[in-house]
Amino acid sequence: MSEKRAEAVICTENLRKNYNFIKEFVYPSKVISVVKAEAYGHGAAEVCRILQSEGCGIFAVATADEGLALRRAGVESDILILGVTPVSQCGVLAENAFIQTVNSRGYAEALNAANIYAPIRAHIKIDTGMSRLGLYCHTKKDVKRAADDAEYIHSLPNLRAEGIYTHFACSDEEGDKMTEKQFSAFSALCAECESRGINLGLRHCCNSAAILKYPHMHLDAVRAGILLYGLAPDGKEEKRLEPVMRVIARVSQVTHLKKGDTVSYGAAFTAERDMSIATVSIGYADGIPRLLSGRADVMIRGKRARIIGRICMDMCMVDITNIGDCAPGDEVEIFGGTVSVNELAERMGTINYELLCSVKNRVPRRYI
Repeated sequence: MSEKRAEAVICTENLRKNYNFIKEFVYPSKVISVVKAEAYGHGAAEVCRILQSEGCGIFAVATADEGLALRRAGVESDILILGVTPVSQCGVLAENAFIQTVNSRGYAEALNAANIYAPIRAHIKIDTGMSRLGLYCHTKKDVKRAADDAEYIHSLPNLRAEGIYTHFACSDEEGDKMTEKQFSAFSALCAECESRGINLGLRHCCNSAAILKYPHMHLDAVRAGILLYGLAPDGKEEKRLEPVMRVIARVSQVTHLKKGDTVSYGAAFTAERDMSIATVSIGYADGIPRLLSGRADVMIRGKRARIIGRICMDMCMVDITNIGDCAPGDEVEIFGGTVSVNELAERMGTINYELLCSVKNRVPRRYI
């Protein structure tokens, strides 16, 4: 048994199962595994190593620095950078054979003008309604101008456009009508480009939610993020997937309170009766949001214990009055088993992504 104050236990078997489910579900489309933000808190280098062994040939990150960390860790598969990389880092893009997202005509010109010794690989991003990054193409009326820009980008000698993609804004929502509209605009643009003889390369638009809901949109590749880690984007339980991360901590101390005693900062909790509490070795600096104060349960010895008082930077307190045999050193499950990430996210009014990504680097990962 580990003696660490807190750790994220990563189940590699579940990661493999989730990846292979997605791979079979979308076949013959390729799977682009999204490993930005340290693979949603799971550890990007190790996740990539595992998924490479399962045949994954392309990963997606947010920044060139994230991509560089993977190359240094020995990741040889293609790496797609989803964000905009400063032109000053063109050498990094070329040296590491990164695939850079190109979001505008002007950015493409700047990359081309850098005159790097090798062409920069690129995927062209299309804004079909997310209004975040990409060539503007919200309706079919915008197709001609977007196609003109795409054609121009393909003509640049120092860029090698190998793909084209868009991102859905509402595919995880009930009653979604936006996704079909976005897909229609994207499809019209692709058709226009192809009619001009442009070889678009890899076409992809499906994020995790769309992978499950819109199989006819899988195209040449899909981008799997939260699904890899065993969770559905809409916060519902997905029985075909297995959670990969389980966060645990330890009981540091057991305290017996008298009626009227207070707990934690601000004395926000007052004991209404004699009770027992446990101090747990994890806090908001580890990624357990302060918003969960008084709202969430943890698991100790197979029983739920409510967090009471305000969560501190490094610790929190829980009510163990009904867990009579609790003792220092006991394992405390924060989430990932009986207590699901979805449950905690709902109590916070946020999404499961945020909780996973909140787990800090000072919480070591243990791969099993």
